[in-house]
Amino acid sequence: MKKLPIYIITIIALSGCDKFLDIKPKDKFIPTTVADYENMLNSGTMVNFGDQYWDLMSDDAFLPEGEPGNLFTKAQPFARLIYKFTPSPYTQGDNDYTWSEGYKRIFYCNSIINNIMEATEGTDANRKAVRAEALLGRAMEHLLLVNTYAHHYDAATAASQPGIPIALIADISAKFVRNSVKEVYDQILADGQAAVADLPLKNKLTKFRASKAGGYALLARTYLFMGDYENARKNADLAIGLQGELKDMNTYSVIIPGPFPNIPGAPLGWTNIPDVQKNPETIVGRHFLRPFGLGMDVCASPELTALFTNDDKRWTLYYADGWPPAPPFNYMNRYGVKLFLRGDYYNNYLGVAEMYLVRAECLAREGKKAEALADINKLRQHRITPAAYVAYTPGDFGDDNERVLRFVLEERRRELAFTGIRVIDLKRLNKEPRFAKTIKHTAEGKEYELLPNSDQYLRQLWPNATVFNPDWPLNP
Repeated sequence: MKKLPIYIITIIALSGCDKFLDIKPKDKFIPTTVADYENMLNSGTMVNFGDQYWDLMSDDAFLPEGEPGNLFTKAQPFARLIYKFTPSPYTQGDNDYTWSEGYKRIFYCNSIINNIMEATEGTDANRKAVRAEALLGRAMEHLLLVNTYAHHYDAATAASQPGIPIALIADISAKFVRNSVKEVYDQILADGQAAVADLPLKNKLTKFRASKAGGYALLARTYLFMGDYENARKNADLAIGLQGELKDMNTYSVIIPGPFPNIPGAPLGWTNIPDVQKNPETIVGRHFLRPFGLGMDVCASPELTALFTNDDKRWTLYYADGWPPAPPFNYMNRYGVKLFLRGDYYNNYLGVAEMYLVRAECLAREGKKAEALADINKLRQHRITPAAYVAYTPGDFGDDNERVLRFVLEERRRELAFTGIRVIDLKRLNKEPRFAKTIKHTAEGKEYELLPNSDQYLRQLWPNATVFNPDWPLNP
């Protein structure tokens, strides 16, 4: 049986198969104690999530061409293809990190889930808590993967549309099938609900480790993507009840040249916003595999730029006219946009602000305008300068449900820009004709269009995996 090359793993993960029984490969590490499995959760592999380059296909991204200030041609070949809405930006031999690293982390989680209850030197409660963290991690990876490589969840078609392979064992020689979108979501919900039961109330050691609030946050995000707004709101409410602190961004500022003045162009630390582990708004933390990600490599699109004002600290702290903040070339002067500069180790996983946005959207969809705006006002009070802050009421929107909902969605876009969420939001909102939109990017003198619900939203399965699995149905 051919191996499924969907990850690269540096430890031997037990699968319960007889072939591993009492066999300890030379120079390989086999976890046996609770501490061993906890160290898997603490590993460098587990602190990463997603791939920020996916955001290049969204309406938030703008890659200007021409010198000076060229960002399109300096981008890597796969990044340019993503920007042009190419469904197959990777060829065989290229590494699609979303796929390879995602399944790698799933197999770490599976090793823990399948074996931790037999581990030595720990309490049963500790074993369950560690297993719960791995369940949350597995669910989050499957959720990202199914939204990257499959059509968005639709209750009417999810059972028949191909999703991604569900990996529940840590056997590298096992054969996997491409499960349906519904099967993937069913597994995500099952893992999330099982995780909530045993997750600790507080993060252990670091915010890279999960808490019960993280379990509720995962479920809130999943139900929102499914369009189950009642359950999304309930779980967001539970997450906020356990961890609802927002930090006033007016207390943060630009610090120049930052902690690494001797590294030319290093963006890390150009603001004093705490990193993922120290930020009070982190529920469960992760960052992108390449920590600087798109920092200094993409501009906010004119459309995204128009959503911000200079009174918004997210605009003045996460974006700049150029880098350093006063360079020879100024993107704002030439294009009327700013350069994305959020290149620190910020959280792209589960955070407090997202939960307020999830709850606000659900409340707005229920027609509870005042309650929805209360959540948005609380968030904006921590983002807008005091002199410009306004507490909105339904009357400011003509007491109109639609206008309130659109404002909530705009706030979601401002808050979560370049965190790996926007493409999923576009896919889910395209299911509603009132929100469907065509995205246009211009590159190399040609205009490219991404139509609502287009197959171009589906990234092709990683060729390195499909070559060994010719029975998997490919995306169009």
